[in-house]
Amino acid sequence: MDIYECFSAVDMRVGTVQKVELNERARVPAYKMWIDFGFLGVKTSSGQYVNRYTPEELVGKVVVCAVNLGTRKIAGFTSEVLVMGVESSLGVVNALTVDGDVPNGAKVF
Repeated sequence: MDIYECFSAVDMRVGTVQKVELNERARVPAYKMWIDFGFLGVKTSSGQYVNRYTPEELVGKVVVCAVNLGTRKIAGFTSEVLVMGVESSLGVVNALTVDGDVPNGAKVF
């Protein structure tokens, strides 16, 4: 498999964050997030965005997620997708977001 095929194997989609709660069971501060992917439905994710955003700041953001990596249990919460992010400084993670009007579930390429 060449590099492009490897990249293409990861299904990245955009979704709108609908709900955010602190995951009190997480060892490292993290949020439980519910993200609307349109025709794919609402999926859950756990993310270490506590040092960057309040829950209110995350709600409504259109984020980039890997949606085909399988599910994981993280501190008692089922995470179905991985919200893509980048660390700007130690422990501060910024979510990758999309500007403009794009439909939930749109494929990232």
